[in-house]
Amino acid sequence: MRQILTGRVLLLLALLSVNFMVSTTSAAAEGGMAGVAEKILSRVDQATWIAEGKSAHVVYIFFDPNCPYCHRVYVDTRDWIKNNEVQLRWIPVGVLTASSYGKALTLLDAKDPLKLFYQNEEHYSGSDGGAIDEALEGTVTAKKALKVNADLLRLTGFDAVPSILFRTSNGQAIIVQGAPPAEKLKAILQYVE
Repeated sequence: MRQILTGRVLLLLALLSVNFMVSTTSAAAEGGMAGVAEKILSRVDQATWIAEGKSAHVVYIFFDPNCPYCHRVYVDTRDWIKNNEVQLRWIPVGVLTASSYGKALTLLDAKDPLKLFYQNEEHYSGSDGGAIDEALEGTVTAKKALKVNADLLRLTGFDAVPSILFRTSNGQAIIVQGAPPAEKLKAILQYVE
């Protein structure tokens, strides 16, 4: 049964990978990204994230506060959060624009990071990006956390956001780089452990 499920997951991910990059740690996935998802998942407890939702099914998402594709993933996951189908752990990085780093610091220094995260996403502007102010000087703690987050993202070999990371129900580590269309994201999230 495990081989059938693994085969189905790989087939689904192969079909979905037309618009974005998918990597798995299965023996069938050889090449540049093989093992990357497992490597990051083994170290993800070092990251600082903003937890959203209540579920045993956990998905990590590296995001930039100014990233329009990250915002699209946010919008496309609202039903999953509302129905407690997954817990999303949003890992801020500052890689896209001049204000990204400062906005990520603002999130990491916030007394209520989830509230500020919601402000950023609910008032997101296509022209200005995230709807929070950038910190001109963050705390030492926030700067260290942001560096750890960025170092983990760099393990992918790219600074691609969003990068979605999770374990499947059969234990496979998966990383999806980019924002899949809503229906494809829904299909992917059905396999989260």
